Amino acid sequence: MSTPINTESPSVSHTADSNGTAVLENGTSHVRPAGTGPAGTGPARTMPADIMHDPDQIGDPPPPPRLGLVPTILLALLGLAGLAGMFVYGWLPRVQQEKKLQADAHQVKTAIPRVQATISRQAEAVTEMTLPGDVKALEETTVYARTTGYLRRWLVDIGDEVKAGQLLAEIDTPEVDQELRQVQAQLGQLNAKLNTAKASAELAASTFARYQTLVKSESVTQQEYDERQANARTSAAAVEAAVADVSAGTANLQRLVELQSFSKVYAPFSGTITQRTIELGQLVTTGSANAQSLYRIAKTDPVRIYVNVPQMYAPGIVVGMETTILVREQPGRNFSGLVTRTARAIDPATRTLLTEIQTPNPDHALLTGSYVQVELKTRREHPPVLIPATALIVNADGTHVAVIDENSRIHLQPVLVEGDFGSDVGLLSGLEVGVRVVANPGDRMSEGIQVQVETPPAELADAAHHQESATAHRQLTNVPDPQDPTATRTN
Repeated sequence: MSTPINTESPSVSHTADSNGTAVLENGTSHVRPAGTGPAGTGPARTMPADIMHDPDQIGDPPPPPRLGLVPTILLALLGLAGLAGMFVYGWLPRVQQEKKLQADAHQVKTAIPRVQATISRQAEAVTEMTLPGDVKALEETTVYARTTGYLRRWLVDIGDEVKAGQLLAEIDTPEVDQELRQVQAQLGQLNAKLNTAKASAELAASTFARYQTLVKSESVTQQEYDERQANARTSAAAVEAAVADVSAGTANLQRLVELQSFSKVYAPFSGTITQRTIELGQLVTTGSANAQSLYRIAKTDPVRIYVNVPQMYAPGIVVGMETTILVREQPGRNFSGLVTRTARAIDPATRTLLTEIQTPNPDHALLTGSYVQVELKTRREHPPVLIPATALIVNADGTHVAVIDENSRIHLQPVLVEGDFGSDVGLLSGLEVGVRVVANPGDRMSEGIQVQVETPPAELADAAHHQESATAHRQLTNVPDPQDPTATRTN
């Protein structure tokens, strides 16, 4: 609530709010400080109406301050300079890097390639190789029963050494025994029939003899004579039939006797029992297709070792060649063997020559069916030329090597590969011994380019050693040097 306040000007009325602010009718106001006016002792302070007013009566805000033309231009120039600096800072290093790459590429393009060279060399005339082999028994077979019956007893077991003809097992053959007795009785009947036929034949023969005398005196008719003659011939034929029946019965009896003898199983040769597949009381039948086997026996002294020799080494395999057999499970022990035979034919599936090696095995240290390694030394009349496998260039144009001539220029020489020798390959034709070739040609090798050659001294010494060995081999075998056009072969 406002209360009227008396001022010096009677024409101006004013009021005061609860805060002590006086509001005049003419639009002016003044503030009464706390403790002044009616409630205080100090005089009231008057303020203009345009400064102190009611918040609800605020009008439009004052306009913002504006920059002049010169500051605006300066700010724009500073922004452009910053952008230019940022562009130059990012663009100049890229230009410099691109120029450097172009310079390096030009240098690589125009520079002479540096290559690592190697010297082609002759392979050794005697090649040592180690091939896998399988140990087989010299003789091995499965023993079957030749008669039907029940196993009565077995006398040997696996691992037993047996001699040829030694008894291995016995079989009960009740059916065969009964059939044998029956055939013996039938044979007795046949012998009795034979005796009867013989007696009848003798009677018919004597009667016919008498009728021959009587017919001359006409004491008997010709009809009676002919009947006696036919009777004599029939009786003689009956004797022959009875003899044949007795022979058939005797043969059948002999068959059964032999079949009964098969109730005892004997070893066919001396060896070791490697398998037993029968038990007491077990039914055994004859044959080998569906019949139950009895034993498996193997002769293991000596043993045979089969090796598949690659085709490239096959010409060097001869009967009587000495070999060394290594067993991984028996380190430090070597077995000696001899090549006894070969298949004398290359297997088209594996391109290998099947070779048989025999080695003594008195202590049975070499077990049949085991894996061994066989060391062979083969001699070749025409050893291949060896180069590193990395020196080959294989593409759509064929197989080549990059040969380096005396002017250090590249010549792509076509070659024919004979075989793989691990890190090296053997060449059958196209390259001579002692020729420099690029060890790692890569894809940029082309015909006639200039190169800078680097040859390790150790490889040069090794190539010289191989060249001397090849020369000595040619002198021993009367083979002329292929690089000497004046050399001739001497027979």
